[in-house]
Amino acid sequence: MGHIESQADDTMTRNLWFWSIAIVVVIVLGGGWILFSRTITGEGGEGNAGVILEPAPIAGHPAPDFELQSLGGETFTLADFKGKPVLINFWATWCGPCRAEMPEFQEAAVDNADDLVIIGINNVAGDDRERIDDFVDELGVTFLILLDEDGSISKSYQVRGLPMTLFIDRDGMVNEVFTGALNKAYIESKIPEL
Repeated sequence: MGHIESQADDTMTRNLWFWSIAIVVVIVLGGGWILFSRTITGEGGEGNAGVILEPAPIAGHPAPDFELQSLGGETFTLADFKGKPVLINFWATWCGPCRAEMPEFQEAAVDNADDLVIIGINNVAGDDRERIDDFVDELGVTFLILLDEDGSISKSYQVRGLPMTLFIDRDGMVNEVFTGALNKAYIESKIPEL
């Protein structure tokens, strides 16, 4: 009987060691995964300084750069405005909400000229080029209007509905992506965050 009890004790001891080691391994791997996840998502504080996020039209990512021509034929890039808060608004002449919000953007551009750059981007491929100048003149738009001739910038910004507005901070990071019409009060409320 003593021999059987001895074998049972040995088996119990081995099982206890096995499960103890398994639990320690799970805890170490889980802790490692948590630290790794925090670094990737940017929640790791100073420890994530080496993580570089790809440009994307997503809050917390660098805004994708572009090179587009204005109505006057000048070429602009998003990088031209680094160090300044930028609002990019994708719009079209046929879009009712775009027409409704355009005076709000114009007022915000004039009243906040020192604190915010407003850029309107028209996807010419999905609009009528001859109507763009008339639309801008009719509504008295004086802020920068850029032309996305082939729709490639609208595609890289994943524009799915109009109007779509991005708030970009001084460091070129997307702060917010908003689909739908905006007003001046909302635009101005975002400036301190940028």
